[in-house]
Amino acid sequence: MQPCETPEKDDRMTYSIFYAVDDNYVDPLTVSLHSLTRNTAATNQYHVIVMTEHLTPAHKAQIQAEQTANVTVSFESIADRLKAQITDKNNKLRADYFTFTIYFRLFIAELFPALDRAVYLDADTVVLTDIAELFAENLHGDLLGAVHDPFMAVNPETTAYTRDAIGVDVHQYCNSGVLLMDLAGMRRVKFADHFLKLLNQYHFHSLAPDQDYINAITRDRMTHLDESWNVQGDRPQVTTPKIIHYNLFDKPWHYAQVPNDHYFWHYADELPQVAANLRATRTAFGEKQVQGDIKHKQDLMTLAATTGAEPITFASVEAQGGQVQI
Repeated sequence: MQPCETPEKDDRMTYSIFYAVDDNYVDPLTVSLHSLTRNTAATNQYHVIVMTEHLTPAHKAQIQAEQTANVTVSFESIADRLKAQITDKNNKLRADYFTFTIYFRLFIAELFPALDRAVYLDADTVVLTDIAELFAENLHGDLLGAVHDPFMAVNPETTAYTRDAIGVDVHQYCNSGVLLMDLAGMRRVKFADHFLKLLNQYHFHSLAPDQDYINAITRDRMTHLDESWNVQGDRPQVTTPKIIHYNLFDKPWHYAQVPNDHYFWHYADELPQVAANLRATRTAFGEKQVQGDIKHKQDLMTLAATTGAEPITFASVEAQGGQVQI
């Protein structure tokens, strides 16, 4: 695997932040990146790496316009030979469409061997504090730090799914949209190789393809971060959110009155053209698209209700002596 280049270091501390995106999510990503840059410390250096399959030149220019004196942005395409090893294209994002970008975060450790620690963020996030604070969290020797996924815990189908298909208690099952990553540790245990072996040998059915693999593989090697680092939906108990994550179908650029949408529009409105694009997207999001979201959620619930009983799941492979955890 060909390693990707990392920027030259200067005298300041450098924090590496990764996104994975395709052309469908450039406007939300721009808002997320803008929020991140607005909350950085001038004494630090931040390098944002956007991992992508394809982006138009115009979209690249839009993202790079968010660079500042202490925030640099670069783009990396996942290696072609690595893509060739991903043979499972049946699992879809939100039961909607397949994209290679859902797997990119699983290869960061191998593709960037000069980095020992990084943060991964989904494009549908807003950062409300200095992301350097997340890097300071103690992983206690674990490979990843993440926040539990509340969506999985509020539905009986998904609660059973995490137990029966993934082999993880629903209250320990984490969302992969915000990750603190011990890249050095992941390289030591050959995380990417283990993932590819499982992916290509078993082709597990998954509700959340990358997320299910992460939870199954690192079940006992994941630090559970405070919920403020990945606030999903209406979570009034979190009084000081640090990262808002518009997970699944609650997108402010699709629906009005989404939980915590004021944070999103605060930063979006500092980017007039991007905000106009996003509001136009919301206006165009009509009844057909709404019904599509309803169907995709129903499809997720159906998949959750049936997958646990399939003969090949993460849990069944482990029960039969196979190595799933790393």
